[in-house]
Amino acid sequence: MQGDRHAVTDSTTTRYRFDHVGFITEDMDHSLAAYRALGVEVMERNYRRGTHDLAFAGAGTDVLLEFQAPPLLPESEDYITKHGWSIERIALVCDDAHRAYAELTAAGIASAWEPEEFAVDGVPLAIAAGVWSPEGLMIDIVQHLNVHVPRPERRARGDLALHHACCLVPDLAKAEDFWTTNFGLRKTYDFTSPLVDGGTKGFVMLGDPSFDEGSHEFTLEIIGGEFDTIDGPVFERRGACFDHICFTTSDVDGTWQRAVEAGVEPLSAPTYYAEYNSTIAWLYDADGTHIELMTPIPEGLMADAFATGSCSNHWVDDWQRSAVVLPRSGGLPVKVHR
Repeated sequence: MQGDRHAVTDSTTTRYRFDHVGFITEDMDHSLAAYRALGVEVMERNYRRGTHDLAFAGAGTDVLLEFQAPPLLPESEDYITKHGWSIERIALVCDDAHRAYAELTAAGIASAWEPEEFAVDGVPLAIAAGVWSPEGLMIDIVQHLNVHVPRPERRARGDLALHHACCLVPDLAKAEDFWTTNFGLRKTYDFTSPLVDGGTKGFVMLGDPSFDEGSHEFTLEIIGGEFDTIDGPVFERRGACFDHICFTTSDVDGTWQRAVEAGVEPLSAPTYYAEYNSTIAWLYDADGTHIELMTPIPEGLMADAFATGSCSNHWVDDWQRSAVVLPRSGGLPVKVHR
């Protein structure tokens, strides 16, 4: 990959920054309780009976988790019929949502909704527009106006930190090109290999133009071409989708065990993977969305890739990701503190 290949082009002048990962949840209290059990901090919750139930949470980065519970927007109701309660969207912030929307739709990207103002008590908080990826994934384009949601700060590198959100796609190379060309994202991690019959298998991670290991080490992971025992059943059931989020921590075993003891449902126990030199574990959130826990990526690796345009990591031929998967019970065991 060339160093300037994914720079923002003349036809795309907007600069984007990851802002939040949007969930739709059936039960806000149980959803927040599951993430609190991990060590995630709930930054703000806004509830008005019959109008909206919205919360923001986070850990170790300025990118937030946004949770919406009923009543929902029309596009969210449509989403549930296809994917159920899960990650609905990735939101990127910019300085002019109208201009960004015009650029993206002029480039042939399908519109989800036109720019509209979001206000509370007559005070405009944001302007938001929506577009669809080629696979039908929802992308929220946000311009902040009078909104000041608190955001976590990173302390020690080994502390719990939101690291990435993941999408599963049928064509990895096509999806990577879509995000890099239209949103100025750059590759920070590459674990891919050619498929025998053409195409690419594995995964990449993409950072936005503001990527920074200190305060904004958040990426979009794209998996395609070949899936493991964690992601494969999700792709078979839902097709292209946002399937999981990931937190890094130097204490994967302890974080996983404490969450399970608090009532968060286990998906797969902590396992060491030599190909990543990382311990990885999995949990279900209250709605069944997958939560990954993993050892922090070595400091400097992703930053160097972002700065130079060249990823130092690479595919390992004996890649084995056949994690033992525990079925979900579907209960709501996490204790809620109201």
